[in-house]
Amino acid sequence: MMKKVLLLACVCLIFSVCYAASTVNGRWAGTVGGQFDVSVNIKEVKGKVSGTVTSQIGDAPLTGGVITGNNITFKEMSYNGISLSYVKGKIVGDKMDITVGFQGQDMKGTLKRVK
Repeated sequence: MMKKVLLLACVCLIFSVCYAASTVNGRWAGTVGGQFDVSVNIKEVKGKVSGTVTSQIGDAPLTGGVITGNNITFKEMSYNGISLSYVKGKIVGDKMDITVGFQGQDMKGTLKRVK
């Protein structure tokens, strides 16, 4: 009986560590399209994502994002007057690979968690 309880406690600990490692909350920074340095501060509550993004063209709010598993998606955003068709990302540990839809093209980038 004690072995079962200990095993269950270990499994719960492993899952809680994995969940904590995969959370999207916090600050991320990197480059998009090979030329745009961005810093993103993200807050996720029950699968809904919001926050702010900062780059050389200014600051803008992030709203209406959704996270499902390790995937994050924002649809049809306006960033300081620039229309973006979508922003999609895949989170793996402390790295987020993103794709931004801009004028019919995909701009790819990588953001890393700022610790």
